Amino acid sequence: MRAALAIAAVLALGAAVAYAAVGRGDELDGIEIPEVATESGRAHHFDVRQFAEGFNRPTWVGGAPGDDALWVLEQPGRVLRLDGDRRTVALDLSGRVKLGAEQGLLGIAFHPDFATDRRLYLHWSDPKGDTRVGEFRARRDGTIDPEPLRELLFVDQPEENHNGGQLLFGPDGRLYLGLGDGGGAFDPRRTAQDPEEKLGKILAADLREREPRWDVVLTGLRNPWRFSFDAALGELWIGDVGQDAVEEIDRVLLELDEPPKNLGWSAFEGTERVDGHDLDTTGELVWPVAQYPHPEGCSVTGGVVYAGADLPQLGRRYVYGDFCSGALWTLKGTPGGRAGDVRREQAMVPGLTHIGTTDDGELLFASGNGALYRAVPAGS
Repeated sequence: MRAALAIAAVLALGAAVAYAAVGRGDELDGIEIPEVATESGRAHHFDVRQFAEGFNRPTWVGGAPGDDALWVLEQPGRVLRLDGDRRTVALDLSGRVKLGAEQGLLGIAFHPDFATDRRLYLHWSDPKGDTRVGEFRARRDGTIDPEPLRELLFVDQPEENHNGGQLLFGPDGRLYLGLGDGGGAFDPRRTAQDPEEKLGKILAADLREREPRWDVVLTGLRNPWRFSFDAALGELWIGDVGQDAVEEIDRVLLELDEPPKNLGWSAFEGTERVDGHDLDTTGELVWPVAQYPHPEGCSVTGGVVYAGADLPQLGRRYVYGDFCSGALWTLKGTPGGRAGDVRREQAMVPGLTHIGTTDDGELLFASGNGALYRAVPAGS
């Protein structure tokens, strides 16, 4: 997010613009850019209904494997568990978390075997504002042991913004983390295109290792505020917050035997060239599949490919939105790793910070104003 927080195959560049041949500077201006989907109309696939309120800047809502309750993160540092009408503070890290516009408790992931081993993972800003990722264990009563089992990652953050935040287990069993470019306007340190930096990347670690190594799996990101895997195809869908003009959605099939693919920032903002910024030529350049200009919003919140049962008209559509405008869109993935049929939904969520799911795939939404919402059939 910006001020508040902020694939089948991907279409490759043709031979005339082969990635390895891409140079730097002015040579980038002539690259052929594929068609990128934009809004094509309105739709009313679902409504949203508030089901809880009174949270302090919630940044995540969702289910956990084998648990009927819902879990919520609050940016100042609390993890809460909602079991029907009962609301329990499972963990309070507020004394160890720095709260800022884009700092705080930003991400959570539950181990795929959470139902039996009770392990979960948190991403937060420490008192100095640096990134920490730790492994914790939940007790049987739903509370979480306040002392981490182990610290998995520390990353120095040069500024207060562009912290990313998403933690997510992938289909390969690894834990994935999205980090922004370290903040400032137009990536002043050029971290996103620096293969030696963790900033501006998506990383993954095999937690079965005693000291997990974080590998770069994607480069060229500005601030990936929420990404998800499509379980059916193994593709990664990313909402990457833009600078001044464009918010983008990326769809990527990771090919781990190849160099990390590159989403283009800061040489490109969406499909727009950023003057004076070079592009690392190591991995394949991947263009957005959809984007929207800032008059329609200013901070994309990535979402999920719907795989639930309650909203059949949404089947296989990707749902995403914008923090600033509260707008929600859905689109359809198309062959060749692209996207089309982008529809602005009638439903809106003000201050949208997260799109999550229950354990059985039904849509949930968190708002920075403290409310939580469910997607329900249109007109219900």
